[in-house]
Amino acid sequence: MTVAKFVLKRIVQIIITLMLVITVSYIMMYYSPGGFMNSNIMATVLAPLQGQNPVLYHKIMEQFESRYGLNLPLWRQVLKYIWHELTFNFGNSMQNPSLKISDQLKQSLPISSLLALGSVLLSVIIGVPLGIIAALKRNTWIDYVVSSISLAGQAIPAFVLAVIMVLLFGVVFQGILPVTGWGTWKDVILPVICLAAGNIGVVARYMRGSLIETLRLDYIRTAKAKGVKYWPMVFKHGVKNSLTAMITVIGPQFAFTVMGTIWVEQIFAIPGLGQVMQSAFTSFDYPLAITSVFLLGSMIMVINLLVDIVYALIDPRVKL
Repeated sequence: MTVAKFVLKRIVQIIITLMLVITVSYIMMYYSPGGFMNSNIMATVLAPLQGQNPVLYHKIMEQFESRYGLNLPLWRQVLKYIWHELTFNFGNSMQNPSLKISDQLKQSLPISSLLALGSVLLSVIIGVPLGIIAALKRNTWIDYVVSSISLAGQAIPAFVLAVIMVLLFGVVFQGILPVTGWGTWKDVILPVICLAAGNIGVVARYMRGSLIETLRLDYIRTAKAKGVKYWPMVFKHGVKNSLTAMITVIGPQFAFTVMGTIWVEQIFAIPGLGQVMQSAFTSFDYPLAITSVFLLGSMIMVINLLVDIVYALIDPRVKL
């Protein structure tokens, strides 16, 4: 299969999957108890008007439902949102009808992406050396310590670690690092550490297993037989080829870490995608909520596609 055919096939699969994601997400919101009409925003704005001027109230409600397609049958509402998302016509938020969703995302998405990228880089910087050490010291106390640290990092959810960090640096070590807000480089440190903790364990364990497997291959035995020195053989042939396999971990880790920032941002009061999604779902803001789900799903699938392509290009043994 050529690269062009492979990419085209995957793009079709991505589009179909996104259509299903949008459909399921919208139907779940549609049948959830409550709704935007019963949200605090609508109750505050329109509830007084309903008793004072019922005619004007019903006219406003009709205009609102017509604008967002809420007066259409469910299947037409779903098709409308699928078309708008796939054509990147996100429209306006229900909470802020005068504010475009694209403008909201331009402010929040880069923040979440920065946190995710920083956490992935930190996990690689720490996790790769730990994995190499554990592989070279296999079945020793060093290997057991590294494995225990890796498992601990994976076992503690990022949002639990975030709460611990807030307690430590907000009470015990108060003033050393900020625990809320966004604007300086110090605001990045604690959220990135919380998000990277689990990824460090994944990278370390994957690097350990990959290097152990690589050092067992025939070309490593041939290098030993030819008298290649140990450390050049380990790093030039073993570590280098093991790092190639790390691409399959690092790519998806970035996409899933963006999802993890949703909870961490709430705890550290960071104005990222997490606050946008929390506000959208709790107030049943259909356009904003569906767009957030669409972006996260797109990011995960596109990154997985890029990982497959890059992995096949740098490793001639892999066939698309």
